[in-house]
Amino acid sequence: MATSSVDICNSALYKIGSTRITALSDNTKGAIICNDQYDRCRKEVLRSHPWNFAITWISLAATVNTPISDDYDYEFLIPSDVLRVLDTNLTTDDWEIGNNTDGNKVLFCNDDTVKIQYIKDITNTTRFAPDFEEALAFRLAIDLAYAMVQSQSVQQQMFQYYKAALANARSFDAQEKGQDMIEADTFIDIRG
Repeated sequence: MATSSVDICNSALYKIGSTRITALSDNTKGAIICNDQYDRCRKEVLRSHPWNFAITWISLAATVNTPISDDYDYEFLIPSDVLRVLDTNLTTDDWEIGNNTDGNKVLFCNDDTVKIQYIKDITNTTRFAPDFEEALAFRLAIDLAYAMVQSQSVQQQMFQYYKAALANARSFDAQEKGQDMIEADTFIDIRG
């Protein structure tokens, strides 16, 4: 299991047959490209699935602004570590995310309090699941392949490996939580 972003970058470099780095701040081509691409790739893979290690709930703080849309009564500031909102505790699905007059990302709704479940921007690599790390390394290898070894075929191969690693990681992640319970309702009762 990787313990740092450098370990993940080295895994990606190894996958394309390139030279390892000792730090993202190294003055080598590999380190410069890894430093440039790592955060974007990490956020992309985090956002791609509701990973158990990255899901959390938070109460949002209301702003003092009047929402720009007449459809909503309140707006709540979305924290900067929110990569994707998954759910809310709102009683209706009548809400949306947008930008307010100050240019901040906010959630608009008609309730005066709101909690969201979201994918958090996790930077601490020790929290990553091993399969997630492998998928992230392959995702990074896609971006590194052409720049480091000038090979589109290696890049295409890394893309195929990435898809397989991502599917594998998602499968294991999905197995690490309880099953959703199906509640009976009129439709289910009629079919039974």
